[in-house]
Amino acid sequence: MLYWSWKQWISEPKRAVLMIAVYAAVLSLVLLFEGLRVGIHDDLRLFPASLPADLVAIESGNSYFALAPSKLPQLSRLRAESVNGVASVSPVMLLPVILNESGHRTPAMLLAFDDAGGPPSLASGRMPTPAPEIVLDKNLAALHGIGLGDRVKVLDNELTVVGLSSGSTSPFTPYVFVTYDRLIDMALDAELPFATGDISLVSALLVEVIPGQNTGSVRAALERALPDADIFTPAELGEADAAFGDRLIGPVLYLVSGIAWVIALLTMSMLRYSEVRSQFRAFGIQKALGARPLWLAGTLLCGGLILLAFSLPPAVLLATLLARAVSLWDPLYGARIVDMAVLAQGIGVMFMASIAGSLFPMRTLLRLDPAIVFQR
Repeated sequence: MLYWSWKQWISEPKRAVLMIAVYAAVLSLVLLFEGLRVGIHDDLRLFPASLPADLVAIESGNSYFALAPSKLPQLSRLRAESVNGVASVSPVMLLPVILNESGHRTPAMLLAFDDAGGPPSLASGRMPTPAPEIVLDKNLAALHGIGLGDRVKVLDNELTVVGLSSGSTSPFTPYVFVTYDRLIDMALDAELPFATGDISLVSALLVEVIPGQNTGSVRAALERALPDADIFTPAELGEADAAFGDRLIGPVLYLVSGIAWVIALLTMSMLRYSEVRSQFRAFGIQKALGARPLWLAGTLLCGGLILLAFSLPPAVLLATLLARAVSLWDPLYGARIVDMAVLAQGIGVMFMASIAGSLFPMRTLLRLDPAIVFQR
C-alpha cells in the first residue's frame, strides 16, 4: 500500500508541490507558537537560575525573584554572614523602571549589584563602574535602537551604556544593571521613599556556602537567622518565575497552539479529501480488485504521512523565518524553533493531526461504487 500511495502521490507533481506548500505553511504556525511558549518560559527562568550563589534569600512569602521584587531589612546581610557555613553574602536590589527611549516605553528591572549578581555575560562592552554607567540587556537595547556609548535616562539620571548583556532577557521585565554605589546616588537624586519602607536597598541576598559544608544545613540555619526571609536555590527561583509566566500567558499560547493544531487537522482533511476525489477511478479499480477497508485506511494513512514527511523540512525553515521576523518586530520575544523539545512536541502534534486528517475521506471511500471504473 505504501508503494501504491507513493505512485499515486507523484502522479500529479504540481498538485503534490501545492499540497506540500499549503501544509508546510500550516505546520510552521504550530512550530512557531510552541517555540514562542518555550522561549518565554526559558527567558523567564534563565537569569534567576544563573545567579552566582548557592542560596538566595528573599522576602518571606515571596517566591519570585524579578516578577515581584522583595524587600529585606537592612541588617539581613549581617545576620546572614554570621551563620556558620556561609562563605560570603552579596546583596542585590531590584527596582522596576520604565525605559523611555526612541519612542518606546518598556518596563525593565533595574538590578543594582555589589560583589556578585551583575550581568551573567556580556555580548559586548564592559561591566559598569560607580560612574554614571549602565549595562542593558542586548535585546532591550535592540528594541530601542540603543548602542554602546549612547546615553539613556533612568530615574531622571543620564547614564552611559557601557555594556550589553546576554542571558538577561525577559518578555515582561528585561534586566538592566548598575552598581550599588550608582543606584544610591540615583535614589538620592530621585528622592525615592526609602524611609517609608515602600522601597528597600536590599531585595535579595546571594549566599555562597563554604565548600564541603552541607547546603541543606546552611539553608535551615539561614531560615532561623532570617525570620523575614525565605531561602531558595537559584534553580528554584528560576522555575518559580517561569511558572508564573506560564500561568500569566501560557493559557493564551496553549489556546493559539490548539487552534493551530485544529487548522492543521482540517487542512490535512481537506487536502486528503481533494486528493481522493481526484483519484476516484484509481480507488474504484482497487475496490473492484477486492481491496478491503483496512487496505483503504492504510493507503490513506500512508499518503498523509508522505505529505507530512515532505512538508516538515520547509515547515521548520518557514517557522525559523517567522521567528526571526517576530524577534525583529520585538526582540524580547524569542521563539525556540530548532530546539529538541519544540521539535519533538511539534512533530508529535503534526503526526496526530496527519493521522486523524488522513482518515477523513475514509467514509467516502467505503461508499465508493467500483462501477465508477466503467464510467466515462
